[in-house]
Amino acid sequence: MSATPSWRAGFELEVILGDLGEPRFERELREGEAMDEASSAFCRAFAAKLRDRTGRTWSAPSGTPKQPGFYVVPEYGLDPLNWPEDRLAGVELLTPPLLVDDAEMVRSELCDAIYEIDGDFNFFESEHTAICGWHINIDAGNGHRLDPDRFIVDVDELLLLANNDRLFSRYTALQRHAVGVPLLRHLAHDPTGKFLLGSALANILDARAGRDKGYAANFAKLDKGYLELRHFSAESFFNGPHLCEQLERIPAAFEVWPTYSQPFEQAFRQKFLLLSRWLARHRNKLALNLANGLVAASGRVHFADEPLGHVMADGLVELNLFGRGEHEYVATIRDIGLSDIPEAIALLALDLAELYNLGIRQRASGNKAFQRAVLQLAASLRKDASLSSAAQLEALAHAEAQRRKMHPYSDGIAAT
Repeated sequence: MSATPSWRAGFELEVILGDLGEPRFERELREGEAMDEASSAFCRAFAAKLRDRTGRTWSAPSGTPKQPGFYVVPEYGLDPLNWPEDRLAGVELLTPPLLVDDAEMVRSELCDAIYEIDGDFNFFESEHTAICGWHINIDAGNGHRLDPDRFIVDVDELLLLANNDRLFSRYTALQRHAVGVPLLRHLAHDPTGKFLLGSALANILDARAGRDKGYAANFAKLDKGYLELRHFSAESFFNGPHLCEQLERIPAAFEVWPTYSQPFEQAFRQKFLLLSRWLARHRNKLALNLANGLVAASGRVHFADEPLGHVMADGLVELNLFGRGEHEYVATIRDIGLSDIPEAIALLALDLAELYNLGIRQRASGNKAFQRAVLQLAASLRKDASLSSAAQLEALAHAEAQRRKMHPYSDGIAAT
């Protein structure tokens, strides 16, 4: 195994700002509208104010930064159409990778500086700030490899997203959604999962892991040496606990030695075996009606002859499950194939069942037969204590304790 890692974190933080107390921007806001894209002058002005208040080298590059640093850049994804009258521009703040305690210090500095410059608008969740994200890029220096299978098996991503109110958004899909369809297809031919022992499960997970910005854990960035985590809201940047607590043991998942990985892999396999059997019982209740459209095909999925969800198919498929009304969605899965819809519905049933077991309030499906099937799945999961989120955290803590017992001077993230 490689050297003990020194975990580092870099930030990408989106904020919506006012006129910065600058006459030129006050006049622009008074006479015009919010900027569709923050101007170079605005970014430079904000960077200068951050330099003054933090003593760090904040700047506003005219193009894409060529190397890590402290940067203010325009944020294209923030739509100013319905912003309050005192909001002028959206920007993204970028930091270089820093040791976790140093990253936490920068976070504290930014909170103070933004409050002094712009007030508390970004500190409180609203319909405007809810769209602002906080992405955390982590790496272990020359330490552990960031293998996708370790993250997928060891991290309770559903709970992490629920705690940050990021469930089922367009840019925060679970890795389980990426790997779940091929796993369920496999188990249809391997009902006991005996061919998922040894390295087989890891090979499937590594091969099918989500590698684009549609996933909360974006493994495409591994080519650059880090993992992008998109689970967090800007509100949690300003008001959440210490960075170590926010990460919720994600680095610890990568530090699990192979000797202690068996409980995680066994629980993961068992959960999918339960789900595979659930799907086998309910597959014949599913039906799809699809019609051509001007732009994309669309239609409905039915469960037990009642509407279950809406389907949009444009090469790849997006599936939304109805809530109490057909304009309220309770769960979403994207980028699946048309033939994958039964497996995709099973994956969403697993999400809803686990949210129920976690005690997280979630709108129920408007399809009563499907809702009963979800609750039956939740009851099956509760029968095996090793499948719970609490058991997973306990196993991570045990694995971490064993590692520290062998290497008491380890400088992993938990040491901070």
